[in-house]
Amino acid sequence: MADDSDDSVREDIAFIRRAVEQGRGYAGACGLDMLIWGVAIAAGYLGTYARAKGWWQIQPNLLWAVCVILPWLYSLRGLLRRVVSGAPPRANRLPITQALQMLWFGCGIFLSTFAVAVIVAGEMRQGWFNAVSAGVLGIAFFTSSYLCNLPWMRLVAIGWWIGALILYEIRHNIEVLLLSAALMLVLLALPGIVLWRRRPTSANT
Repeated sequence: MADDSDDSVREDIAFIRRAVEQGRGYAGACGLDMLIWGVAIAAGYLGTYARAKGWWQIQPNLLWAVCVILPWLYSLRGLLRRVVSGAPPRANRLPITQALQMLWFGCGIFLSTFAVAVIVAGEMRQGWFNAVSAGVLGIAFFTSSYLCNLPWMRLVAIGWWIGALILYEIRHNIEVLLLSAALMLVLLALPGIVLWRRRPTSANT
């Protein structure tokens, strides 16, 4: 009975270790997604700031449509390829990988649809949406840090939450756009680069 118990414990440990490794692999493979999203959204904020300053005449709504739609097309590239080719979805993903995928997918859907709702309602100028976005990204990084066993991601989450407080405090100041762009570059694009550079060569996406 003792041998059976030891074997069961070893199997559980091996499963957990394999799940964490696959979670890290998935996070690393998605590093480019974070980089692209961070740069694209930062460009949207900087473009909006430039328009507010009168430096160019491009409509912010048009700019934001490009800055959101293009990253979505990139992030959904795998799904789009499977739809076009008719290939079935992969069935070898561990639950931890699916959890990571759905966590970020869900956050992306919420932020994108909520942004559209706020723009249509004419509430974007109130400034609180930037703080909400920062808070949601902090939750995503904090949860991912445990699923992938990457403690440094918790520091990124804390950075987002501190940023959310500052963004809310200066929500009626035009410089909130510059801070939002900086947060996207430092706390989304930069972690994306780190994850991509540290990804396992055999990462499954």
